[in-house]
Amino acid sequence: MVNLFKGNDDISHSYLICRFGHCMLIDPSHDYEGILAKLGDQSLDGILITHAHSDHVDLIGSFNCPVYIHELDASLLFEDKYNGYGSNKRPFKRKELDLRMIKDQDELQLGDQKIICYHTPGHTQGSVSFLFDNHLFTGDTLFKLDVGRHDLFGGNLFDLKRSIIQLLDTLNANIKVCPGHDDMTTIREEKKSNPFYIKWKKQGKI
Repeated sequence: MVNLFKGNDDISHSYLICRFGHCMLIDPSHDYEGILAKLGDQSLDGILITHAHSDHVDLIGSFNCPVYIHELDASLLFEDKYNGYGSNKRPFKRKELDLRMIKDQDELQLGDQKIICYHTPGHTQGSVSFLFDNHLFTGDTLFKLDVGRHDLFGGNLFDLKRSIIQLLDTLNANIKVCPGHDDMTTIREEKKSNPFYIKWKKQGKI
């Protein structure tokens, strides 16, 4: 089951994915009470971070569970000059978090199914997309008919091009894409209509 906590341009969507009483929380940015209500008496096994920007991680210190993040973004969680917190008070501290490092193709267990981690750099060095039950959670890497910014700290256009092409060329067309902002889409629709993917494919091999 996939539960959406809808965000906006400034606050990311958060997702709670559950299977047989076990759940993972993706990019907890807002609506703490709503998340608790949906969680109910189910077990929260962990938090999955697509990348370390402030609009995706505000609540990671609010739950007593492991926090999974790519090693290349782990330090960015605490570099407030670059992660979006700036002079604002970051609501979590390093010593309060049980950080677990993940890498490309890692698999995490959720109930009787697996969550597959795809390292998809470009928006940040350690951006990750998570595949679970025909849903791909892309953070700020891939949006409906759009892609993430590459001009922020740790961003890289070459990496972003490669990440987008690999995702769209290798994953099943029926997979639903659940981005960090805006509307859901599918791999099929993005291969057909995403102008960035179409342009980059025409440019040749990445």
